[in-house]
Amino acid sequence: MDFTIEELSMNAWPSIQTVLLDGWVLRMANGYTKRANSVNPLYSFSNNLDEKIKYCENIYRKNDLPVIFKIIDCEKYKIIDRKLEQLNYKKIDLTSVQICNNISLKYTTDEINKNTEFNEEWKNCFYSCNGIRDIKIIDTIELMLKNIKGDIIAVYKKEKGSFIGCGYGVIEKGFIGIFDIIVKEEFRGKGYGKEIVQTLLGKAKEIGTEKAYLQVVENNSIAKRLYKELGFNEIYKYWYRKKE
Repeated sequence: MDFTIEELSMNAWPSIQTVLLDGWVLRMANGYTKRANSVNPLYSFSNNLDEKIKYCENIYRKNDLPVIFKIIDCEKYKIIDRKLEQLNYKKIDLTSVQICNNISLKYTTDEINKNTEFNEEWKNCFYSCNGIRDIKIIDTIELMLKNIKGDIIAVYKKEKGSFIGCGYGVIEKGFIGIFDIIVKEEFRGKGYGKEIVQTLLGKAKEIGTEKAYLQVVENNSIAKRLYKELGFNEIYKYWYRKKE
């Protein structure tokens, strides 16, 4: 299996600490999001499996973090998934990884704000839309955003002084990765999420990016319909295993 999208997505949502273990990538970011706080067994599968799982458990527990493994739905991962199931790791958050191979969307300049950095207005919109007030979480997010090394497109929508929604994209190796599309609950169902995604795609297309990828939780039927309409197709699934 080609792990290009996995590598790109880790770069686009970086952890604060990373430990490498014989082809496994252990990511930690003070517990904020499973993506940045989980074991990614990308390049090694059956060798020393029991020993490696115990090592991971010790690392995460020393850092007061839950032990979470990210499992990709492919043949190579089956031995790890079966072992974790035997060890009472619960399967959670089935997610679809999707790509669009030909971005062809335009965006409207006047109706949404676009930047090539995470400015204070974008960050305030992000915190507001996600209901984040804890200063420790905010400090963690700020550090993670600073660690992104790819080219950034950060967009947000604001009307009459109220934040409506936001999202961001990271461009690397000819792809834009679409992340954290969020619309405040009171503004949902009005097409703002589509507008945010279209803006990200359109801006990426304008600067020569042809392909896009994203991840959507399998039970989010509204988002899945939107992404299908915008030309995205699933290439594989993944899920997490978390200790019960």
